[in-house]
Amino acid sequence: MKQTLRRELTNIIFLILIVAAAVVIYLLSHAEAEAITPGDSPAPATETSSAQMNEQAEIVESAESADAEKKEHTTRGVPEPVFQTHILSSDLYAAEPSRKSNPTYFLTWNGAEQGDISLTYELRDGCISSLEIAFQLPEALKGKPKNDIEKYLFEASEKRTGASAEAIPALLADLLPASDALGDLQQSSIRFWTDQALLLKKPGDKFEDTLDGYHFIAYRRQGDTLQELVCVLFLT
Repeated sequence: MKQTLRRELTNIIFLILIVAAAVVIYLLSHAEAEAITPGDSPAPATETSSAQMNEQAEIVESAESADAEKKEHTTRGVPEPVFQTHILSSDLYAAEPSRKSNPTYFLTWNGAEQGDISLTYELRDGCISSLEIAFQLPEALKGKPKNDIEKYLFEASEKRTGASAEAIPALLADLLPASDALGDLQQSSIRFWTDQALLLKKPGDKFEDTLDGYHFIAYRRQGDTLQELVCVLFLT
């Protein structure tokens, strides 16, 4: 009898412990659920992954756009057909393509001899990237003519000197802006460059400058027979 009562009492205590443990677990889980608010709940994994993918796509798109813009503006020059149309249809000078070197043109200004002025340019992606104009400078004769032959030579030299003085500023003012696709090259900059180029007196003299983002170089050199004034504009 006593053993039966002891066994039943043990079972009852065991059941009470199980019920107590279940109650404690329920209360703890309920308290944790109340502590987590809707605003503090973590974002679903799918939403986080989608946001990261969108951010990465925006970064890639921005980089590609920057690369495309950089490639588009590698040169400020106009397309070659546009520039060719300009020089071949000009009323200021006559342009004749060179048969030996391409792309080179010989320009004739106001009756001067053909070949006195040469125009050469380089291309990048089909557009003008640099422009070089070489002016052959007439030889300055000194003293006074002693006979009719020397008088003729003096008069021819003076005529060529006058034509050169007109051609250099006029051609630079025409050709440099014609090669500029953006239209940002100012005539005031070109006049300044021209004035500085005309101050060069002997082979080896050089002037270099950058204005408005355009790079210009002028220098004197000795040609095959006469000295030349070379003017170069870089449009990259």
